[in-house]
Amino acid sequence: MDKLNRRDALRLVGVAAGSMFAYGAAREASAADAVASPAMVEGAEAWKYAVVDPDKVARDAYEQYHAGRCMHTTFMAIVRNVGEKLADADPLASAAMLNFPFHMMKYGDSGANGWGSLCGSLNGAMAAVALFCGDSATRKTILDELGNYYERTMFPIFKPEGGEELPQSISNSVLCHVSSGKWASIAKVRTDAPERTERCSRLSADVAKKTAELLNLYLTSGVADEAKAALLSKRPEPAASCIKCHNKGGETSDVIGKMTCNECHPEKTVDHHN
Repeated sequence: MDKLNRRDALRLVGVAAGSMFAYGAAREASAADAVASPAMVEGAEAWKYAVVDPDKVARDAYEQYHAGRCMHTTFMAIVRNVGEKLADADPLASAAMLNFPFHMMKYGDSGANGWGSLCGSLNGAMAAVALFCGDSATRKTILDELGNYYERTMFPIFKPEGGEELPQSISNSVLCHVSSGKWASIAKVRTDAPERTERCSRLSADVAKKTAELLNLYLTSGVADEAKAALLSKRPEPAASCIKCHNKGGETSDVIGKMTCNECHPEKTVDHHN
């Protein structure tokens, strides 16, 4: 093989340098595209939102439950419905939502990989709120209402067409461990029974619907404050008093949390702390 002369060597170096420059520029452009998603609201961290049909969101959450369970189906039902509504008005944003890596939400099954902590349906709903709601105060208001709704509502409400009635229960807790266990006890079934799975698929539909209603209300301009207030609810005693005193900033300030206390600490009441 002939040795490279000086001119050929410089030419090859120039080609290599040009290629590296082009590769670096492409990587920077790719990174910029990744940060500036076509689904993002200009000048904000939130993704674009479009008013959706809460009943359709509920049906979708129920029907696709078995694809990835509670967190996966609740999040996906909300985001996909928004993506479908934006198909004509903003195809790029729509595509970003419809091609979202939804599989990442499958970890939330049964209170996060079966640990029985935060209910997956609520976890997925809160993730969707965080995706679409950039204003911190509004986001916190919606998330608090979802927590209150989950704790205090007689679930399940949703019933598929032709489906049988199921027993209902109030969890007084956002924990999967408590929510599922209490319902199974009332229904007199094991937690691994198909009836419990059906209950959770309907519960996911209920939470997804409520989330869609709240997002519609808060992210639509021109909604009267009275209408917002009508959708929200105050915490009952003793939970409100417990949280006011024991949570961050309270007189005692020895816990972090907003959950109803007495479900797991029945001996603790406003007048009886020992």
